Amino acid sequence: MGFELHNGDCLDVMATLSDASIDCVLTDPPYGLNFPYLSYTDTRENLKGLIAKFVPECRRIANRVFILCGPTQIALYPEADWVCNVTWNTTGTLGKYGYNQWTPVLCYGKDLKGFGNINGLLKSDTLRISGGGGVGFQRSEEEKKHTCPKPITVMNVTLRRLTNEGDTVLDPFMGSGTTGVACELGNRKFIGIEKDAEYFKIATNRIEGVKKKEPLFAAA
Repeated sequence: MGFELHNGDCLDVMATLSDASIDCVLTDPPYGLNFPYLSYTDTRENLKGLIAKFVPECRRIANRVFILCGPTQIALYPEADWVCNVTWNTTGTLGKYGYNQWTPVLCYGKDLKGFGNINGLLKSDTLRISGGGGVGFQRSEEEKKHTCPKPITVMNVTLRRLTNEGDTVLDPFMGSGTTGVACELGNRKFIGIEKDAEYFKIATNRIEGVKKKEPLFAAA
């Protein structure tokens, strides 16, 4: 499917988009945990200010908005219409209060139509993945150049559960491009925005690599 990538501030780019002009936003914003991003100071206060600005814009331009956030960030966001979560059966990630084995997905807007199975998955509010690759092991060298890359397994299953083939998906915090990779693999159109030039280069290489069938990302 096609993709459109922007190296710039997500608020500036989204301001150019019309109301309800894309199918959905699927994104993994900063967490306010003082991660050493190249072009962003990752404090909790900065995250609060970012949320206040980008969430209304996402809801303006998209019919449905899905935001992956950490368990300790849920209360910072506007009340979601519903919440689902991704879980994994490894202990490869250490959270603030011990090993972290899940991530919430805040959902704004209606769920996909249908009941039972959808896109090959049970239509559930819990998405289960397994294996070390699910939470960061076996990441490619290209991915590791980003401060906090989202595992492709997480984005693959989230995309399948919450979007349909052919949908246009926007990620305003593209980072290393994992959402775009998942869209290319899953026959979705993708619009990605990334402020940092170095991260943008990584994302572009990975997404274009999928087009060329080059192994620039960890296998699902």
